Amino acid sequence: MDIKQLVNESTTYIQNNFDKPISIADISAQVYLSPSYFAYVFRVLTGYTVKNYFNRYRLYRAAEELVTNNKRIIEIAYNAGFLSQESFTRSFAKIYGITPAQFRLQKPVINPFPPDNIKKGQQIMELMDCFKDVSYVTKDIFYVAGFEVDINYNVENGTDPISNAWEMWNKSGYKTTLPNRVGSDVFGITHGETAESTAKYITCMEVTSLENLPVGLVGRKFPSSEYAVFKTTLALIWSGEFWRTLFIKWLPQSGYMFQESAFREIYSAFSLYPAIEVYDEDWADTESIMYIYAPVTKKND
Repeated sequence: MDIKQLVNESTTYIQNNFDKPISIADISAQVYLSPSYFAYVFRVLTGYTVKNYFNRYRLYRAAEELVTNNKRIIEIAYNAGFLSQESFTRSFAKIYGITPAQFRLQKPVINPFPPDNIKKGQQIMELMDCFKDVSYVTKDIFYVAGFEVDINYNVENGTDPISNAWEMWNKSGYKTTLPNRVGSDVFGITHGETAESTAKYITCMEVTSLENLPVGLVGRKFPSSEYAVFKTTLALIWSGEFWRTLFIKWLPQSGYMFQESAFREIYSAFSLYPAIEVYDEDWADTESIMYIYAPVTKKND
């Protein structure tokens, strides 16, 4: 299934079943992906988590009903899949800035959802310079040590802890003092992503051993994997454009696919294959060259 078809089929399924208690597993089954891998790809391609997209669409349909008929608000809430008028009102006001009752009286212009630019591929073709000289490396089992935080793409400011991890790292002096460190590169590693769009992020360095770690540091072990290595910038990472380009343009033409098992639903342990940001000694700011190691495997012929 190509990227355009994946987005079309999953969003169509959501829009046809918005009033039902469907799960991420239900949606991902329509496109034959595991729930957590689908959740990851959906967020990268559309800019919305599955949960946020589902909720926004329900509220959009409810907003249309508020200005086009005289149904009671409680009935509209139930028709949109909400379990109570209270939860509906709270969610509605968060998105539209006013209560459903006020919305009905004011009848403001309703911006369509999903927006026309939900498929972002046409906006990012100029980023293909990042993908001209891709290299491939096989990284053996490796260990890292650093400061780890929980992140959540489903909530406002859910990725703010990443800044906290970097602040702790920069203040620690471990770039030059970390015991058993390997080389001078500093990593930002995202791993353990679930279908609910929660994950772990660790600011770290590679080490030869996890023994005798300094107090307060977290150690992780990752297995051997092949990685595609890209040159990019932190500005492109923050904008989301690098990852969207990778999934929309590069992956379908590359002969590779992501290590899907990296994103399976593993709630009692962390997933195997991390996505790695690498900052070398020359990195200075958001426009400096950095490297992304993306775990990949060749597609079956």
